[in-house]
Amino acid sequence: MQRIKLTRKTSMVLGAGIAAVTPLALQAQTTVAPTFQGAITDIRTIAIASGTLVSGIVGLVGLGRTAYKLSQGDTDSMTALIFAIVGIVLGFLANTFIT
Repeated sequence: MQRIKLTRKTSMVLGAGIAAVTPLALQAQTTVAPTFQGAITDIRTIAIASGTLVSGIVGLVGLGRTAYKLSQGDTDSMTALIFAIVGIVLGFLANTFIT
């Protein structure tokens, strides 16, 4: 008989403790979630900016190479121009996949 009373008391105390702790656990989750979302947004912004920068550099180098080859009368200048345009297009295409 004593054992049953002890078990009832213990289960009531545990139930009250769990009921008291549950709101605190939920509050902890809500304060952490916006921080992770902010980090995801920051990482996405950095990836978009670096993709744009890399594609811009590739395009400028390709266009500069084309200009140099045109000034020298090289017959390969149109190939360099095509590579520059493809580099720019692929870079900006990659940025659309990130967003």
